[in-house]
Amino acid sequence: MDTALPPQHATDILILLGIVGLTVPFLQRLNISPVLGFLLCGLLAGPYGLPAAWQSLGYDFPAPIHDSAAIHAFGELGIMFLMFMIGLKLSLHDLWHMRRHIAGLGSCQIIITTLIIFLIAYTFGNSVQLSILIGSCFALSSTAVVMQLFEERRMVHSPVGKVSFSILLMQDLAVVPILVMLHVMTGQNEDHVAFQLLKALLLAAVMIIGIYAVGMKILGPLLRYLHPGDKPEWLMSFVLFLVIGTAMLTESAGLSTALGAFLAGVLLAETEYRDRIQTIIAPVKGLLLGVFFLSVGMMINPAIAFENPIWIILSILGIGILKASITYTLCLLFKVEHKTAFSVAIMLGQAGEFVFVIVALALAQGVIVNADAQFFMIVTALSMMITPLIERRILGPHKSAP
Repeated sequence: MDTALPPQHATDILILLGIVGLTVPFLQRLNISPVLGFLLCGLLAGPYGLPAAWQSLGYDFPAPIHDSAAIHAFGELGIMFLMFMIGLKLSLHDLWHMRRHIAGLGSCQIIITTLIIFLIAYTFGNSVQLSILIGSCFALSSTAVVMQLFEERRMVHSPVGKVSFSILLMQDLAVVPILVMLHVMTGQNEDHVAFQLLKALLLAAVMIIGIYAVGMKILGPLLRYLHPGDKPEWLMSFVLFLVIGTAMLTESAGLSTALGAFLAGVLLAETEYRDRIQTIIAPVKGLLLGVFFLSVGMMINPAIAFENPIWIILSILGIGILKASITYTLCLLFKVEHKTAFSVAIMLGQAGEFVFVIVALALAQGVIVNADAQFFMIVTALSMMITPLIERRILGPHKSAP
């Protein structure tokens, strides 16, 4: 039996390790954010970067990274572990204290932004279905980019970090009604939309309450009985099992995997293993999250961007200004201090990674045509890419290494 690693996979691994171990640290020495570094490396190493440039000159130059789908799958694990680490640093008391911003501010931001973007999209001649899809997608921001930038600055527990996270957490919960709307648009179910939405929300609520109740009753005693802290590899295996298992449970209820990973972190935060878990998981989270940003950079096709440069720039600016204005106004209405509200509004002005998921599903179901799908993904990827640059202007230069 031939068990040798295929050459193309060995090349992919070599390039990934080179980017993580050499390229990104070098860019960091130039004061470039690791998030932006991974995005730039993904752009260059992807099929639309250097390979396309060489092929345009008549040279046969295949993409250095072959299996972009596998790269993106590993990147999704990175988002899960980012949310897990955030949950690990928050107590249930913290979440209860943030409930007004999560349920109130977060819900208002999603509803109002969705409605306004829907009206704009419909005015530009899009169908009602597509306009609803565009509005709901672009109302959400990038949890991966924003929270990683806060992690780098150690600002997760700052006022800006807490308010931003409250809104982002509510956006993760909004995945349920958005997926229900997409399901209704494809006509796969004859049930009334209100019934489908209620059923999905009830299932999601039962799943969250069930995970919390079972976890609080069983997790602590189980860990004390198994005592995996004696061996770091045992503890790490248990954490991986819990994070991925909880993420799969929430996904089965129509919720995001990131939310499930966050719940796992909150549950483990109540145990005595909290600090030890943070130490052993942090390197894994950093590596996998870097792979996610790499995969986003690989999606950017500069050729499409050059075909519609004005519309892409206007779309990025329009979405950013609109979302920032809405978020800033709502923050003030919810008694958030002016400086904090301004920083939160700017940090949440980009489109989020959930656009890729919804656009891909909509494309497969025929709700959106390929040209529009490519346009929206380019706008999303570029808006995520410029966020680290804007963050440096708003929050100032980094004062310490991540």
